[in-house]
Amino acid sequence: MASSIILTIFLVIAIIIAFGIGANDETFAGIYGSRILNMKYILILATIFAITGAFILGEAVSKTVGNNIVLSINDAIVITILISTAIWLILSSALGLPISTTHATIGAIIGLGITPIVNIKWGEIVVLSLWWVLSPIIGFVVSYLVYKLMHHYKVKHLNSFQGLEKTEKIFSYIVLIVICITAFSRAGNDCSNAVGIVVGVGDIQINLLLLLTGISLAGGLIVLGRGVIKNVGRITELYPSTAFATQIPTAAILFLGTALGIPLSGSHMLVASMVGLSKASHTPVKKGMWKIVLIWFLTFPMAGILSIILYFPISTFI
Repeated sequence: MASSIILTIFLVIAIIIAFGIGANDETFAGIYGSRILNMKYILILATIFAITGAFILGEAVSKTVGNNIVLSINDAIVITILISTAIWLILSSALGLPISTTHATIGAIIGLGITPIVNIKWGEIVVLSLWWVLSPIIGFVVSYLVYKLMHHYKVKHLNSFQGLEKTEKIFSYIVLIVICITAFSRAGNDCSNAVGIVVGVGDIQINLLLLLTGISLAGGLIVLGRGVIKNVGRITELYPSTAFATQIPTAAILFLGTALGIPLSGSHMLVASMVGLSKASHTPVKKGMWKIVLIWFLTFPMAGILSIILYFPISTFI
């Protein structure tokens, strides 16, 4: 098949995946759940940071996914990984469930890696796996401790409704800034799931690809993103101060991981942080939480199985 046609296929699928990632992005769930902004303004901010984050920060993580994991790569492998990721992402988004697109992409790579089809760097996978395990644990623990510290301060120093109201108003500005930083970092991290494996092919103008990806992320947020934002924002009861407790670990880890070129799951960190908040504040977690956890566990194997099934028909046409 002509190289121009292959490149066009790569770009189309990558844009579809980026659209799906945007549709599955719950970064602003804390803002929605704590009622700081309405959905219209949330989507405006999300659009701005999706485009700028992907374009400015996306290169390092994209190169990790494209160059540092897979040893042998060809057009059929790239298309298989892209389509497998897209199918699982679209299915999860249709159900309103936040998943890790990073895990879907790496799961598809691992699926091919356990066959003779692809040689991958298992050592790199192990290192990344440590980050994937530790980051939600850190999110849970830090959110738990931050809430406890804030609650202790409120009990000791805030003796009136006016004082509490003033504190929450201050936190509404602080958490808005923190979530914007998170959105900026997350766009840079998540775009690798759409374009990283394409970058591994080479001869790709990465800046143009990152810009298109950022626009597609924004498109997904605007068209379909409301559902996931609302679902995650309702996991537990949120106020500006408690939303801050859930966002601090997510913002810090995502920014660090993106700067180091490490693909991470913003969804896992944020949801784990909200569960940590729920445990610390003794508030109930929404009943559908088991569905979110189940989809997490299914992502690796399902993306892997999809890639194995799809590779053989795809390879006959490429």
